[in-house]
Amino acid sequence: MVRVGLIGCGIIGTVHAARLAQIENVDFVAAVDIIPERAEKIAQEHGARAFTDYTDILDLVDVVWVCTPPDTHRDITVTCLSADLHVFCEKPMALSLAEADDMIAAAKSSGKLLGIGYCLRFLPWADKCRQLVADGELGEISMAWIARMSDMPGTDWLGIQERSGGMLTEQTTHNIDWLRYVLGDVTKVHGMAKTVLPNVTIADNVVGLLEFANGAIGQLMASWSCAANWIDSGIVGTKGVLRTGQGGKITVDRFGEETQVYEPESLDMYLVQDQAFIDAISNGGTWPMDPEEAKKSLAVSLGVLEAAKTGQPVTL
Repeated sequence: MVRVGLIGCGIIGTVHAARLAQIENVDFVAAVDIIPERAEKIAQEHGARAFTDYTDILDLVDVVWVCTPPDTHRDITVTCLSADLHVFCEKPMALSLAEADDMIAAAKSSGKLLGIGYCLRFLPWADKCRQLVADGELGEISMAWIARMSDMPGTDWLGIQERSGGMLTEQTTHNIDWLRYVLGDVTKVHGMAKTVLPNVTIADNVVGLLEFANGAIGQLMASWSCAANWIDSGIVGTKGVLRTGQGGKITVDRFGEETQVYEPESLDMYLVQDQAFIDAISNGGTWPMDPEEAKKSLAVSLGVLEAAKTGQPVTL
């Protein structure tokens, strides 16, 4: 059995707790939150013990799920890795590349696994998009786009730049990571941003331009001040165009051919992801996403925000 501790019992912590409870070889030992009632609620639901200080569980578990705000990720992760625990940390892995480097170094030093929660990679949808590009179904890729539009989520700390890293780093990072997973590395970014909501310190409207190593160009657009919610993504090539949302069907139009629609199997991406991490621990295997990949996705969002601030492109 793998002894698991959950650090952070908010919205995403609750999501992971429900999935971990479904995995046969998991012993859900501890739930930790600085708000005692939240830790106690998760603990009671899953037969665990409740704590308010994560350092109290270091000797009780084999692995922790870090589901706290991003400004705490570096310290909690490094402490737990240094205590010879495996660590699954929700995205973004940190708020700076230096913090990400500290986490990666701690994992290498300890020999333990460090996983970052980019759950879209565990959907057959993401693999199908990647396969269509890799197989040349779209031809040579020329451009791509992602748009993630919504109103402001209700969690207060998301609006504080020093805690969340902002909209692009905390949420749109999922879509940036999907685009990198499908098309490869981004080498240079440009950005524009503004803030329109009251009582926030983040940029709540951002537009970024991306240059890829394969020569393609791209655009990202994100808002937390939009009255309607939608996610739209696409990839344009010399032979055709792929259009999709986030999961669900994939539509491909090729010159001179009828439209093709693919509907990859719909899976619980959080369950598949958490199961894969537990399996890697149990079998002494590897986690399918190198933390360096998570760092690269973080670098894109940080780069766009820096470019928006300075008015100058940022080379990654």
